[in-house]
Amino acid sequence: MKLMNLRDTLNAAALVGAMVVTTTALAAPAVQSVTLPQRIAAAELKRMLLDLPGMFEIVDVRPPAPYADFSLPGSINASIADVIANPAYLKGVVPLIIVDRDGSLAMAVGGILSQKTRRSIRVLYGGLEAYWSDSAALLPPVVPAPASVHSVKPAASVPANARPAAPASAPAGRETPTKKSAGC
Repeated sequence: MKLMNLRDTLNAAALVGAMVVTTTALAAPAVQSVTLPQRIAAAELKRMLLDLPGMFEIVDVRPPAPYADFSLPGSINASIADVIANPAYLKGVVPLIIVDRDGSLAMAVGGILSQKTRRSIRVLYGGLEAYWSDSAALLPPVVPAPASVHSVKPAASVPANARPAAPASAPAGRETPTKKSAGC
């Protein structure tokens, strides 16, 4: 009888111990922290380019051809694989700003880098498309130059074999800026 009571007591203690361990494991799940890059608006990046030059690094992850067509002042062009694999992008005291055509690839690259480093990683929200759209909105409206009044001169005699003169070009005025391609 004592042996049975002892066995029942041990089984009950084991059951209680298992319940405590299970409850503890369920009550305190492992905490995972996911660090994401900060998004930066086009207007804020423009202000930073004007007010704080040299206080950040800009990496453009577009292919070389669109980068050669246009790039932000002070930016460098690098492939996505290079940015992810090169430890030089993980080190630095100034924020690293990643840009691309529409912001999607830059956000993915920024997310990967944010997991690897404590450096401030920022991504241009909307990419260079948003940067250019915002730039066009900030330009003053173009007012056409007033047409000058030409006086009519009497026709001079023109030799038969002479070619007509090329039409005079319009007065040089401010033209509407053309939008540049932001990437691929």
